[in-house]
Amino acid sequence: MNIGDKIKRLRIQKRMTQADLAGDAITRNMISEIENGKALPSIDTLSYLANRLDVPLPFLLSDDEDTFYYEKRALLSGIKNALDEKNYAVCISLVMKLERIDDELALILADCYFNLGVSSVKNGSLQSGLKYLYLCEQYCDKTLYDVKRFKSIIPVYKAIAENVSSPLLEFDEKKYYGYLSDSMDIEFYKYLVQDSEYAYKNEQYKMHIEAKQLIKARKYADAIKLLEGIENNKSKIEYNAYLLYGVYTDLDLCHRQLFDFEGAYKYSSKRISLLEAFKL
Repeated sequence: MNIGDKIKRLRIQKRMTQADLAGDAITRNMISEIENGKALPSIDTLSYLANRLDVPLPFLLSDDEDTFYYEKRALLSGIKNALDEKNYAVCISLVMKLERIDDELALILADCYFNLGVSSVKNGSLQSGLKYLYLCEQYCDKTLYDVKRFKSIIPVYKAIAENVSSPLLEFDEKKYYGYLSDSMDIEFYKYLVQDSEYAYKNEQYKMHIEAKQLIKARKYADAIKLLEGIENNKSKIEYNAYLLYGVYTDLDLCHRQLFDFEGAYKYSSKRISLLEAFKL
């Protein structure tokens, strides 16, 4: 591929017209002549065109026809900054500007979709969360990097998204426990399986597990105090829609056991409203 062909290919890939590429420094006719092999640009002109096309000058002078790695290098700093700043939608958008996805970019996309998926499930957007988690799995399969952390945690959140009322029916606890024990979400997993022996750092998980123990002991009034404490502080903690759904379910149960049907109706209505929101 000669210099003119390479310049034309890059220009078309970037959806630039000849006038766009020419800018104010040279004419459109000059661009046309260079692309058609009728003119050989000077080093200064090539340097100008390389800058306009956002590729290194040596690339235009080399025999290398693959623009991918040069374009990736140009975008990689912005991609990594967006990832570090948790601007996952921006990060994904930048990656998708490239013509293909390599191992490193697949890992970055898996990371973005994982975080979007977990956040969506925690916020109660279960359908969106499930979509993001499936995309995470797809990109995990496209990279040779270690994605054990993602694969070990995804089943927990997919289980909630697929069956918020009984998530443990959706996956094999024993199969995933070994992975989860090394993951950042072991505490959430312990809460999910209602492990009353675990030393919870999250106060809301701890209170809810204690409330469940009180319910088992039929101490419904004491359980209500703990559960209402969680409900009253939901705006002051990291929002977790699954936890809140469980709290409303247990408050409904406790009030029914105490024949307080007005209280039961109140929390039943909240639970149903939250369940409706999960469909988003």
